[in-house]
Amino acid sequence: MGRGSLCMLVSVYSIAAGACDPNKVTGPAPPVSVPIQLYWSAVAGTTSGSYPCQPTISVSMSGPPGSRLTWTGMGFHIQEGPYDDDFDQAFTQRFWGGNGLAAGESTSSNSAGFGSGFVHITYRFRYTLTTNPATTHTDRVSTLCQ
Repeated sequence: MGRGSLCMLVSVYSIAAGACDPNKVTGPAPPVSVPIQLYWSAVAGTTSGSYPCQPTISVSMSGPPGSRLTWTGMGFHIQEGPYDDDFDQAFTQRFWGGNGLAAGESTSSNSAGFGSGFVHITYRFRYTLTTNPATTHTDRVSTLCQ
């Protein structure tokens, strides 16, 4: 093999080896699609006032930066009685103290009190998400007061 052929072989090998280098950066990583996720919980609490059952409802949100939840309504249902009501967006915003949540935020409230005894309360929440603002989502969370 002549010297010219050897140089060409070394050059081809160097180019091929450089193309397979795992440490070589060729550009930014592709974006990772992260869905918005909500985590709900309800804990039956008690107070010493006229409302012995005052539940704490918590929700936290995760998702891509800039994601947002906007409240559109909420309601309560008491399984042991006829109480079943839906409230407007303004009530929901007052209950949660704002318009919604951004990714990484969490909030809770205990501003709704219920009577004594065995009470199974289901909260219904309606909201939209920035990933699809045309769709209204509904979630429920329940707790039991005794």
